[in-house]
Amino acid sequence: MTSTAKATASLSDTEKKMLELLLKGASGRVIAERLGYKEGTTRVYLHSLYKRIGVNNKTSAVTWYLDTIAAADQRETGVLASSAYRVNTFGEMALKRGLLKTLGIMGVFLGPYGRMWEAAHKLKGDRGASVADEQLRAVSRNLWEALLEGDFVEGKRQFDAGILPKLFVAAPSDAVVLASLLVLGGYTASAKKVMAALPAKRGGSLGVTLDEQRALAATSDAIEKGSDSALSALHELFRTSNARPLFRHLLLVNLFHLYRLRADANRCMSTADALWAEAEAARGQLEAAGDRTLSSEGALPSPPAVTPAKLSSYLEKLIA
Repeated sequence: MTSTAKATASLSDTEKKMLELLLKGASGRVIAERLGYKEGTTRVYLHSLYKRIGVNNKTSAVTWYLDTIAAADQRETGVLASSAYRVNTFGEMALKRGLLKTLGIMGVFLGPYGRMWEAAHKLKGDRGASVADEQLRAVSRNLWEALLEGDFVEGKRQFDAGILPKLFVAAPSDAVVLASLLVLGGYTASAKKVMAALPAKRGGSLGVTLDEQRALAATSDAIEKGSDSALSALHELFRTSNARPLFRHLLLVNLFHLYRLRADANRCMSTADALWAEAEAARGQLEAAGDRTLSSEGALPSPPAVTPAKLSSYLEKLIA
């Protein structure tokens, strides 16, 4: 029996119920009410549950539940067995494998410091950045890819390493990606510190936009309170942000993770499909502007120089 199977088998009915409630977005207070415990007692039980299944927060516990117990239940009913290889949309594959793996090279058209950013700076004739700036951009890009992958621990690691002040000074919107990782990962205390350190941008002042603040607050409410209004607010922010592609990308990725945590497969897949459409649109815009990032003709390169006689001799040896 694998370690995962052992952990699953050893869960009590109460622990399974806790996981089911977490999956529905229930807070610690709601779980306590449903199970008839005091809120402090519930926190102790949740901590014990996290330790048992090898995770360290609510979000990871829900992901573990989806990848083990829920998946096992589907296999028993034959659902996964019958549809494992019939994938018709990007969203279906993203639900199975995650956004980062499914996007592949198309990921270069999404998020901060991607192909769109590179093309824009090339057109501006920028002379290049300092080594420190390049390193910070690489960190920001890595944070974005961690968000795509659902690697929320990377956000906590970078926060603990003191990256926030550097991000805030260089590009406040990059700090919004960090905050999203912390919020979605259930690192509530750290997330609140980041959100408090990001004042709204006014005029030429350093800060994040009001919509970015609203997006973080709504994502936090969706995680902590299971709020449907918070999800609707994120959709509304997406609808009204047509001219801000990077912000739209962030909203879609956050919504993907939120719907996955809720086990809302249909909305999760539709959100992933919308993200793919954003990548396709960016690729099309770049191609129209003369950028041929993915427009290879697909011809084989010339082979190494070999005389016809030597090639014939070699081919004869292959079938001898």
